[in-house]
Amino acid sequence: MGILALTQITVLAVLGFWALGVGIAMALRPAERHYGLLRPLSLATAFAAVSAVCSGLAAALAHLAGAGASPEVTSQLAAGVAEAMVPGVFGFGVLALAWGFAALGLHRQT
Repeated sequence: MGILALTQITVLAVLGFWALGVGIAMALRPAERHYGLLRPLSLATAFAAVSAVCSGLAAALAHLAGAGASPEVTSQLAAGVAEAMVPGVFGFGVLALAWGFAALGLHRQT
């Protein structure tokens, strides 16, 4: 794993867990300021996830371009594409949890 991938996954984890923390805080003590912070954090987390997925796909396709076509390379490409999707699954999964908690807080507020 290269330094770019480590940097991207670190940024994604920090933003995602920060958004999750705000969502939990909103569920415990609903406040408009939490909602106002969760929106831009969600957007930043989504962009970080998309960036990490695109970077992973680019790395997998670059490997394919350098290796030529063979059944073994096709298998490696499939594994690379599957691995490239992991940041998207993590990022959007954390956002789903964060907004689930936020919805609970909004429900409690009304």
